[in-house]
Amino acid sequence: MLTVVVLITSCSVGPDYSRPASQASLSPDYLSSELLFSSGLSPEKTTNEDGDGLTQWWRSYSDQVLDSWVEQLVAGNLDLKAAAERLVQARELVNIQQAVWRPTFGIISDAKRSFSPGLIDDTARSYRSNAGLSGVASWQIDIFGRTRRAVESAEYSALASANDLRSLELSLIAELVRQRVVLALLSREIEIQEDIVKSRQQTLNTVSRRYELGVKNTSAVSVHVARENSTTALAQLALLEQQYKESLLSIEVLLNQRPGSLQTVEAGFPLLPRNQVPSIGTPARLLDRRPDIVGSELRLMAANAGIGVAVADLYPDLTLSASRGFSSDQLGGLLTNNNGIGLIAANINSRLFEGGRLRAQVRVRESQARELSWQYAQTVLRAMADVERALVQEQYLRRQVDNLQASAVAARQAEALSQERYQRGITTLLEVLETQRRRQNAERNLLAAQRASWTARINLHLALGGDWLDDSQRNSDGKG
Repeated sequence: MLTVVVLITSCSVGPDYSRPASQASLSPDYLSSELLFSSGLSPEKTTNEDGDGLTQWWRSYSDQVLDSWVEQLVAGNLDLKAAAERLVQARELVNIQQAVWRPTFGIISDAKRSFSPGLIDDTARSYRSNAGLSGVASWQIDIFGRTRRAVESAEYSALASANDLRSLELSLIAELVRQRVVLALLSREIEIQEDIVKSRQQTLNTVSRRYELGVKNTSAVSVHVARENSTTALAQLALLEQQYKESLLSIEVLLNQRPGSLQTVEAGFPLLPRNQVPSIGTPARLLDRRPDIVGSELRLMAANAGIGVAVADLYPDLTLSASRGFSSDQLGGLLTNNNGIGLIAANINSRLFEGGRLRAQVRVRESQARELSWQYAQTVLRAMADVERALVQEQYLRRQVDNLQASAVAARQAEALSQERYQRGITTLLEVLETQRRRQNAERNLLAAQRASWTARINLHLALGGDWLDDSQRNSDGKG
């Protein structure tokens, strides 16, 4: 009998999972890569994390402030805490589904006393007492694998929630790195703007002094123009300081700190990402590390298991139940063999006609799985594009930064030379103001390119799901 039960419970209806076709599966590099689910889902693989060099990619920039912030973010960010609770809920749903798989046991006890009119004397009452105590066991036999498929679907959904948590953590850390970059570049821009303010104030003093001395070609208009340039620079400086404070507020929200607790931050962060990105080629072996891709496939796998649940609903359910207990009209001697009662039963429940609801449910689950398969393929395609786009940006932004650095050097030299020539009375105020304007634009363009270069580097980390070198590779290259 036990062998029969084992054999019938090993049957599961519904399709087995196979990875859908995508641009990744069409790439030869993908065919040779060790894909996460190439031979079926392994929960151990989905929970296994990469080495520190891959997952803790921000440490490659050797910034103690950033390292401290990331620790605070992981420990205290409210969005991460909410996502962690969603993961707890998903895991408990697995336990709920697994509980259906197991037999249930319970105890039923009751005691009652009833009365009715007497049979002989209707003015009298007849009393009757009854007490019972029973143990009940039941087990729904999973003949067609409905429960097994439901547990499978819940497990995949829980693993998807775990990858959602990883994806959110990766995104929040990337945003924190962005804000660290913004602070560093704003600090540099504030320094440059303060220098510009100083330069324009010196120009205003020179023009005012020349006007007071009645130097030729110096008028009140020149004084007003120089003053307008000076006050405009001061206004720009105030705007930059405002942006700096706003960036601090954004960081405080990420770290779950009281707004206003961060007053200033040490500016020792590189203005450009260190290390040129090596030639990665087609990022086939790296895309499966992205938690959003893994989560998308896990949801597809959960939907595929859901088809099996819907198909199993078309078949009968078998429930075995048994009870053993005692019943007596007196409490004394209740648990004696003479008062023993028992029951063994088998119940088969088969749905014969429900107006096509069950088959429609199967078609709905199949359509949901197809929808998720297209979404998975789109996620893979976008991930490949993200990597390629970030690599292209890395390549061309570096060249742009190099040219803009040379342009900024030339603009500073032109400004210094024009101020010297103006003080000697060789050139006009308009030339001085023009060189100052061009110097400021050159500095701004350089900082904008540096910020874009950092954005491309952070986007590359996001696209790859971490770093492209592990610790051993980084150490062997002498980088990090």
